[in-house]
Amino acid sequence: MNPTDPDLAGAIQDFKKGGWVIAMLGAMGMFARLILTEEKYSFFGWVRKIIAGGIVGVLAYFALYGTSIDPLYKSVIYSISGSISPEIWEFVKRKFKKETK
Repeated sequence: MNPTDPDLAGAIQDFKKGGWVIAMLGAMGMFARLILTEEKYSFFGWVRKIIAGGIVGVLAYFALYGTSIDPLYKSVIYSISGSISPEIWEFVKRKFKKETK
């Protein structure tokens, strides 16, 4: 995609209109996971993980933009992707470190 791609421009405009809710779904998925876990985290650990959940939710939004999936399923995907965001970031970090060695 180039910066003038109309699909990308449309996705960005749709995100501005209501896509921010997707970040909230990802963050709430991570928040729910933190509430249900027995592990202890500091306040900043909670904040960092919740923000990561929101970021992964937004990435999932742009990955699924334009697909013909029922909106309910999309919202479930956004929430689940937010709740597994620590594992996603660790996977990306490991792959990046492996590629740079």
